[in-house]
Amino acid sequence: MKQHYRKPWNQELLCNVLVSSIFSLIIMNCVSCSLLDTRTPESPGNTVQYDPAFDYQTVLINLKKSIQYKDPTGYIRCLSDTLEQNAQLFVFEPSIEVLTRYSGLFQQWSINQERAYFQNVLSKIPKDANTELKFMNTVFDGITPDSVIVQSDYVLTLPHNVASIQNVSSGGLRFVMKRQKNGLWSIQRWSDYLLIKDSIGATWSSIKAQFNN
Repeated sequence: MKQHYRKPWNQELLCNVLVSSIFSLIIMNCVSCSLLDTRTPESPGNTVQYDPAFDYQTVLINLKKSIQYKDPTGYIRCLSDTLEQNAQLFVFEPSIEVLTRYSGLFQQWSINQERAYFQNVLSKIPKDANTELKFMNTVFDGITPDSVIVQSDYVLTLPHNVASIQNVSSGGLRFVMKRQKNGLWSIQRWSDYLLIKDSIGATWSSIKAQFNN
């Protein structure tokens, strides 16, 4: 009678272990390769997109965005910066009633003071609160290839939690915008004033003064 040869038990076990080990190595190699693959970076969720201000209208759009998204960096970029743009010195002229009360404060007003007050007021605003800047009756005058005068009424809403300071400011503003050597426009001179119809209101100047410290 013909006898069938059968591998010893331990030899069969060894074969199975070897096959399993090789299969595991293949799987691990595939996984490690996928881990080393370059992944497409995720776009940041809270990044504000600003268009380069190659025209003066874009400066107004970017200024409104910086208020809406509570973005100090975007806010400052709307202003003439002697260091970054090799531009003329930024000048702010407060409304008359605020200048009378805070005359010493505005004698040395600069980009640094603009940044300080804006960061300070933002720290007093809840994250889920809506901030807004509205322009009305906007007029562009004295237009040249390198400068323009912008006059507009405005309403600024900053719902901070300081009870003694108004959340809504209104008034009129006059921007002198310049096109800098890099081709971008920015605000070189900013004049603020109280509208006659809002004689008991608060201008943007009052916000800057009260949140400067």
